[in-house]
Amino acid sequence: MVNPVKDMFWGVGLLLGLTISPALAQPDFLVEKVVLAKEVDHRNPKGIFTPPAYCEKDKNGQAAIPVVQTPQTSQVVFWTKVAATTTGKLRHSWHHQTDGTWTKISEVNIPIRPSSGYRMWSMKSLRPDLHTGEWMIVVAPSNEPNRILCIARFTVK
Repeated sequence: MVNPVKDMFWGVGLLLGLTISPALAQPDFLVEKVVLAKEVDHRNPKGIFTPPAYCEKDKNGQAAIPVVQTPQTSQVVFWTKVAATTTGKLRHSWHHQTDGTWTKISEVNIPIRPSSGYRMWSMKSLRPDLHTGEWMIVVAPSNEPNRILCIARFTVK
């Protein structure tokens, strides 16, 4: 026997599920803030380079980028604050531009847990004879390296 009330509720539930679910879906990882600094102390960046670092997805590459002077520091720390709704790993890929070509220099996969403000960082040692020029750090889920969450650039002099 067909129950029209039951069928109506099932149809409304299906319709609501199709229209509401995408609106409720949230990204698994959201980069909230990036900082380029000399070091990390108590999980916070110290010795922040200027101008401040930013995600190009936020600024479309139009703002000034941080400048790192190698006589003043021998390393760069890329500090990232992420909102995460799931456990996983995020990747910091460090790229250096040489003769107009970007080359991946290193890659760090960092475990992450659900949090409204998970802080993570990776670092690169610098040598003035090897590392001057343009750099970029690409943030992406480790299992989806082509899903770029953020690109931050800086210059080493």
